[in-house]
Amino acid sequence: MISNSKDFKIKGISVLNPVDVEKDYLDFTVRYAIEKEFNHFQLIGPIHHPVKGNIDGMTLYKKYKVFNSEKDKKYIKNCLEWVNPALEKLKAAKIKSYMWHHELEIPADFGSRYPQIVNEHGEIEITCPEIKDFLENKISDFFDAYPCFDGIILTLHETRVPLLKLKHQKLGKIERVKYITAILHDTCKKLGKELIVRPFASLEEDNILMLKAFEEISPDMVVMEKWTQFDWSLTMPDNPFLKQIKNNPLLIESDVFGEYFGKGRLPIMLDEHIKHKFEYCNSLSPVGYVARIDRAGRSPFGDVNEVNLEVNDALTHGKDADKAASDFFKNKYPLCPQEMYGIMSMTESILKRTIYLKGYYYSQQSMFPTLNHCKNHFYFEMMKDNFDICSGEWFIPENWNRGSMQSVFEEKESAVKDAKFALDKLLSLKEKIVPEEFNKLTVKFKNLLYTTKIWKALTFVFYNYVNYFEHLENNDKKSKYLDGYKNALSELSALRETAIEDLHDDFYCMAGDSMGGSSKFDYIDSFIKEMNENFEAENKAFAELKKKNLTDFIVCGSADEGHKIKKEVNFSDTLIYNGEPCRICGNLKGADWSTVKAHGWFGYELKIKPDAYNTLNFTVGSLDGKIDMTINIEGTIIRINEKCKGKKTVPFVLLPSKKDRIYVRFDRLTEHTPLVYTVEVL
Repeated sequence: MISNSKDFKIKGISVLNPVDVEKDYLDFTVRYAIEKEFNHFQLIGPIHHPVKGNIDGMTLYKKYKVFNSEKDKKYIKNCLEWVNPALEKLKAAKIKSYMWHHELEIPADFGSRYPQIVNEHGEIEITCPEIKDFLENKISDFFDAYPCFDGIILTLHETRVPLLKLKHQKLGKIERVKYITAILHDTCKKLGKELIVRPFASLEEDNILMLKAFEEISPDMVVMEKWTQFDWSLTMPDNPFLKQIKNNPLLIESDVFGEYFGKGRLPIMLDEHIKHKFEYCNSLSPVGYVARIDRAGRSPFGDVNEVNLEVNDALTHGKDADKAASDFFKNKYPLCPQEMYGIMSMTESILKRTIYLKGYYYSQQSMFPTLNHCKNHFYFEMMKDNFDICSGEWFIPENWNRGSMQSVFEEKESAVKDAKFALDKLLSLKEKIVPEEFNKLTVKFKNLLYTTKIWKALTFVFYNYVNYFEHLENNDKKSKYLDGYKNALSELSALRETAIEDLHDDFYCMAGDSMGGSSKFDYIDSFIKEMNENFEAENKAFAELKKKNLTDFIVCGSADEGHKIKKEVNFSDTLIYNGEPCRICGNLKGADWSTVKAHGWFGYELKIKPDAYNTLNFTVGSLDGKIDMTINIEGTIIRINEKCKGKKTVPFVLLPSKKDRIYVRFDRLTEHTPLVYTVEVL
């Protein structure tokens, strides 16, 4: 039983996530918030854009006007003209409004103009008085420009200066979080505004220290946390971090749009999911809920997926969620409400069996995954008979049990079968649904069927690829898996062509995403090209190492990397560099938004000969001609800090011991991006 939620102090929505402010949609969502009697409204905007994002992107500085040359003046002018009238309407309806903001953000040229803030390691020293003064002034400038905003929603991640990733600071992690947050909190308070904080921490230790810092600043400061642990996946557990918030008001952030399960382009009804999350979160006595209702320029309004907004609205306001869903279908499809309710009731299960594998996250923000993502999240490793996944990343369910590969194939086939049934059922209702709506539904359910077939083919690509490398010394099996790999890629390509011919730009796997910076991108075609390039490079690398009769070896960044790899969440990419596979201590995409690139590590478990000398050879390189990294071999640390063109081999002799396995770890130290190609045990 869902407890009565009429007593929630905060009943909110967040909009324009994460895209440019658009007048018509902003006005529409303001009217929606007023009509549905919400009392809290969050504007997200293009938070990841280096120029338009955050409060910096919609404000002209006064004291620091020298940096206004970096800004998009037209975008700021539009925001001033469009946002303020919208805020006035919200204020008149007694709805509080907030702007999303990430810190620490400084202008790109700030360190050059104020060199005293850059320490000897090339990092911004956050305790310099110029940083505090800049933060205080830009917050004041923001509220001067947008006086009706009631406050800011603060996230301390995904920024030019990543507070928790800095390695050379006067303050430890908890103190630097407290220092920066207190500046913003105190400045807002002086201006009569509110600061709401989002921990958004991927590591539990970071979450704990951030909560401690927030509590020490003020027990009245509202903490907003997601209702799923880490991120927006249907397989993520109920967020246990919520229980750590004991002395600050807890605000629940939810996603009722489908950010990681279709992005609105696939049919999805989340009524059971949403009801379960409300029941769990209500037990923790939150002050309220804020629901994300759109993503990447798409929304469910006027769409069958709008049923999720109706369910969320009902639960937020203490009403009957089942009745809300039923009423939605009666109003939208009056000639076939029960049939449409039944078809949509299948969609969550179908998608779980498609973009998850036995409960394991098996996608990339629910779009078709890139090859780097597949390698980073073990999609090849999980296809082995004796898979070994131990990274501890958030996409791995606790005590995950894959079962047999046959059961995996059956899961994918069952999703295809049910998606076909749902589409056929929809097509039988053609005369009962108005033509325009029927056409929209047909595109959605065709996409669902194509998606299930594509992920089935993708599974066979991974399975045959990794098993080819697992059986390099068995010519019969090697040939069998090579044929299987080529056939699966051909099937994937054929499905892509058929779907594009049928749906054109409406095909799900052709859709761009604002995070990708493109409105149109052919995911599958790019993936196939990458797979073929990687197969050639990895096959060559494995063949060369197999000749050496080594005790153990790793082709780093390959699909058959294995070796119980551990790595920093989201900060260890793979790459084909000059025709050779390698792994990076760090995140290539992160270079676009972070001035500090000194984060990133990964490590492996290696087999060695006990009671014998073992020589380890590490082949390393750099993206920019200089290597600056450490290699940690069971506590012995090798520092490599030198110019390097191409590759170099670093040997290490391991003294005899009783061990038959050791662990090695690679750490990035500065802005130079190290590459690790191979590890050999002689």
